[in-house]
Amino acid sequence: MNKKSWPQTAGALLFTAVLGGCANFGHSVSPDTALTAEQLQLSVGQQQPLAAGWWQQLGDPDLNQLIDRALQDAPSLKLASARLRQARAAVGIAESKDGPQLDAAANMVQINADQLQPLLRKDKLDAYTAMLNGSWEFDFWGKNRAAIQAALGQQQAIAYEGAQSRLLLTQAVLAQYTQLQRSQAQTRLLERRLALAESRRALTQARINAGLLPGDNQRGNEIGIERLRQQLSAAGNEAERARHALSALTGQGPEATRRLRAADLGSTPIPPADQLTADLLGRRPDIAAQRARVEAMAASVKEARAEFYPNIKLSAFAGQTSLEFDQLLKGSSSFFGFMPAISLPLFHSGAIQANLDRQQAGYDMAVQSYNQTVLDGLRDAADALSGWQNSQRQLRQADAAVASSRKAGEAMSARLKAGLVNKLAWLDAQDALLGQQAAQIDAQAANRLAWASLNTALGGGFAEQPSRQ
Repeated sequence: MNKKSWPQTAGALLFTAVLGGCANFGHSVSPDTALTAEQLQLSVGQQQPLAAGWWQQLGDPDLNQLIDRALQDAPSLKLASARLRQARAAVGIAESKDGPQLDAAANMVQINADQLQPLLRKDKLDAYTAMLNGSWEFDFWGKNRAAIQAALGQQQAIAYEGAQSRLLLTQAVLAQYTQLQRSQAQTRLLERRLALAESRRALTQARINAGLLPGDNQRGNEIGIERLRQQLSAAGNEAERARHALSALTGQGPEATRRLRAADLGSTPIPPADQLTADLLGRRPDIAAQRARVEAMAASVKEARAEFYPNIKLSAFAGQTSLEFDQLLKGSSSFFGFMPAISLPLFHSGAIQANLDRQQAGYDMAVQSYNQTVLDGLRDAADALSGWQNSQRQLRQADAAVASSRKAGEAMSARLKAGLVNKLAWLDAQDALLGQQAAQIDAQAANRLAWASLNTALGGGFAEQPSRQ
């Protein structure tokens, strides 16, 4: 650009800026609002945070190994990881638009020289060119910055969704492992009950043979034995299904856990939470993901609104051109230029306004998705908390029933030794104790599952990370 062209360029820029004052910058709508802790009547307070590896409190190496393998090899988490890499790449693309651009080009063009005859003695000429093109768009209105924030918000949302997937996968592995523990424990009890039933049948048959009992007394024993065998088969089938589920959850074939023998069900730790507080909204990854999407859509609205404003861009080029290749790098073959430009959208058949309306609608959708996720999350947490409390009561009742049944069995044993009762009565007492122990195992498994559900509903030790600005 020469000195004489500067006044014309400045005049053109000023004229375009004046036109910008007449441009329509889009109408405004009242955006939807997110639910607050006050609206939800959540008490203000801080619950003791959960440990990130909360399942390790159970002290079960086999369970820890299964969860570690699931978190490493599960296809669902690998998919989440790929989505996160894709989102990071999108951030890089958005950031690249906020800086200068530089391109290099080199070419050879063959020119038909017929009209240059007879000055030239060639039919064709070769033109050689090598040049650099650079440009920089000034982000006066924050359009590029908003695009970067939108991409960062989407990246953070996907990262939080990955954390939610990890949490749900952990809960699923623990649930199937608990089911395997329950099935194995019930199988052992059913085998003992079946042995007692066989003893009862033999004793009853001996009395029938001795004429002490009618033959019809054996029918009840036969029915009871078949029922126990059915229950034993069902428990074995449940154990196999649990093993198959664990194999799938850990990214393995169905035979991978065929020989797995889970540890006995033990005591379950007491979770730190006894009520729901406002900080729950920041400790659940699904809620944090929806909040990040709201922030991303807010940035997208800013980006769409900035489209109504003028764009100011600087372009420059420099290079070498020559009709002779050996003359290409000489100073006489150099050329360069510098071009400021400003553009203002005046009439695009409503496309810019429609894009703004679309982004504003997307923001409202993100807000309502956030609100629904908050409501669902609070319901889930409330259900998990009450479920844990109920499971604690049921477990205490089951423990009390087992204690009472054990005392009754000990008393029956003493009466048998004293000759006050027969062995059939003693077998009945022993079977009743085993039945109460079976109910206790079910209560222990339900308590373990309720504990896992509560840890999951409270975020599983998730910690929300601040977004980049």
